[in-house]
Amino acid sequence: MPETPDFDHIATSLLRAIEKAGGSDRPVASTRAIADQLRQVWNARGAADIAKVEEVDAELDGGELFAAGLTHALRTLDR
Repeated sequence: MPETPDFDHIATSLLRAIEKAGGSDRPVASTRAIADQLRQVWNARGAADIAKVEEVDAELDGGELFAAGLTHALRTLDR
């Protein structure tokens, strides 16, 4: 399983990119605020993945069919 992304690093990189692009007259959001938003998106995606796994598990009766159904179900979440 992949590790959780480093949201603080991502937020810092985003702020640097905004600053390099010239920014604007509005104040830039803090690294913490951006990182918190990224965490919420990550957690929501995890909740959607878990719900899809539970849905497929309830519909299928294990074995090879389950594995194929699970793989398909999770891939549909990326579209």
